[in-house]
Amino acid sequence: MAGKGSRPRPYSVDLNTFDNNWDTIFSKNTVDAHQDMQVAVDNSKKKFGSCGCGRSPTGNCCGWHGLSQEDYLAKLGEYNAQQNTQDTTHGS
Repeated sequence: MAGKGSRPRPYSVDLNTFDNNWDTIFSKNTVDAHQDMQVAVDNSKKKFGSCGCGRSPTGNCCGWHGLSQEDYLAKLGEYNAQQNTQDTTHGS
């Protein structure tokens, strides 16, 4: 006589998808893209809000520390294009 819970739950996804998800979540062999990035936290009021990762073009934290290198370069390009547009419209 089997006790409660002796039968395994059915999978809601196929086994291959389950294995891939498991490896993605728990694999120790993956390299974290942000592993070598340090975000400096300073509690002084003078430096509150300043960028600790060095990615912000203004020097104030804009949340870019969590972006991949590719996404960061895209955001930086957008920012520079926007700045160039503002310089040409306000500089004349």
